[in-house]
Amino acid sequence: MMREQYEHRKRRLEEQLRDGVRLLESAYQAQVRALDLVWMLQAEELAAAPVAEEPALSSPEPPPTPTPAKQEPLPAPSPPPRPGAFDVERDLRAALPRLSGHFTRGDVIAALGYEPERGTLYRILQELVREGSIRVGAVGSGRKATVYRRADA
Repeated sequence: MMREQYEHRKRRLEEQLRDGVRLLESAYQAQVRALDLVWMLQAEELAAAPVAEEPALSSPEPPPTPTPAKQEPLPAPSPPPRPGAFDVERDLRAALPRLSGHFTRGDVIAALGYEPERGTLYRILQELVREGSIRVGAVGSGRKATVYRRADA
């Protein structure tokens, strides 16, 4: 590496450092603005709340300091439940006539409209082969998918 290349790479690293610091600072400022907004909204809510009048003879006590309301994080949305083996088999048998004469696992998934569990789909395809509804056209290996043929095609 020549001195010139070294200096160039060093300058580039320094530029990347400055860019990273700027990005971090802007993220910090955005978080502070969001926090300020939440604080102002809570102050508005407290100001809009009706205040109960105290009797004149009571000793003046400082009002309790409001505690910021904790915002519960929203639970992560749960993925939709996968259909069971019987549902997959029913859907696959219904979709079989819509498949072309030669098809792969990917074609089956497209016809079903969802991706069932891999083992479930494999077992159902093997059952269809055993019963003669479909045949294996070409055995797949590695990244090459198995090609199935409909028995009526």
